[in-house]
Amino acid sequence: MNLVTLTTDLGIKDFYVAVIKGELLKCIKDVSIVDISHDIEPFSYAQAAYILVNSYHHFPAGTVHIAGVDTSRYKGMKHLVIQHNDHFFIGPDNGLFSLMFEDKLPERIFYLKESGNKTTLPASGIYIEAAKAILEGKILEEIGDPISVINRAASFRPLINHNYIKGQVLHIDRFENVILNIRKEEFENIRQNRKFIVTFKRNNDIDKLEEDYSSIQEGNISCLVNSAGYIELFMKHGSMASLLGLKLNDTVHIEFK
Repeated sequence: MNLVTLTTDLGIKDFYVAVIKGELLKCIKDVSIVDISHDIEPFSYAQAAYILVNSYHHFPAGTVHIAGVDTSRYKGMKHLVIQHNDHFFIGPDNGLFSLMFEDKLPERIFYLKESGNKTTLPASGIYIEAAKAILEGKILEEIGDPISVINRAASFRPLINHNYIKGQVLHIDRFENVILNIRKEEFENIRQNRKFIVTFKRNNDIDKLEEDYSSIQEGNISCLVNSAGYIELFMKHGSMASLLGLKLNDTVHIEFK
């Protein structure tokens, strides 16, 4: 099965995603295309990393994942093809993959070789050419040059000490639940069964970790560990982010007592 996923910041208002899909259908025989998301905030490679790292492993081995987010961050930026856990990733060397894989970078990383197919939309040009080559069975050395270092983005990990975690809003989902860049393991390692309080804008404090969304009354706010293993702030049947003024990269504090 020739399976390609798409994760982009292109939205669905314009023709860009249709161009990518049309070129994939023209170039790759019997291709199946799955949209992971086209609603990544413009240029937010950190959000793209969160979405992709928590979804790719649900696809079959051999899947090609195209990440078309912030593909023109700077002049002369290279583009990558990566093999990891029997999956292939194609996208810009803008820091996205350093956030995905953190300190455990895959061994097989390549700069895509320059292509005569120049376009302002790399996902419709060299990314598709690379996907086609991979699905036709070509080895990565045929389409890229091996490297061992990629561009690293500023860390989006929280600041932690014995009694305190300073985190950031990493993602806001369709229901306006607010996902923090704080993993369950980090939270529990510091918590050690102590009481805690989450503070953010407007001093709307949270001091309890729920088991699920149904544990509170409608209109109330709380937090839980989401399906990806991150701390998430939510309002039952409400819009947590909009009503409480939370945006991407806003700071959230957790104090333990």
